[in-house]
Amino acid sequence: MDKEKKVVSISNKEKSKLELLDQWLKELVYPGKVCNFIEEDSGQSEPGVETTRNFCFYTEKHQYFITAVERNKGDGYLGCQVNARKARAGEDWLRGNDLPDGPFTRATWDKIINAIVCYELVRLSDYTRPESVPE
Repeated sequence: MDKEKKVVSISNKEKSKLELLDQWLKELVYPGKVCNFIEEDSGQSEPGVETTRNFCFYTEKHQYFITAVERNKGDGYLGCQVNARKARAGEDWLRGNDLPDGPFTRATWDKIINAIVCYELVRLSDYTRPESVPE
């Protein structure tokens, strides 16, 4: 007889999307503390309608802004933007870009995190090792 594995919850309350986001942020910085790596700007709230939270974190060359909107009706919203931390030579502005956005789901979160990793990747050198070394 197959036994089904069931998730046991202390409370019958389902986690809110923002509570899930807190969990995803913890996974991102594990084993560190979220507050040591990610700043949270003051969010906005319209009681009974929606709650907005804004996050910011840095890498060596970029600054990332994540916006999360939990709505009482509908999917909510997750989105991300990136700005360079330093202007390019001859420019007096910081370049930026929109990264993925969409409904407040784990799939959207994963697209955002994958885009951030892709943004941070550094291209490998075109150098190739010679097949043989001349004598």
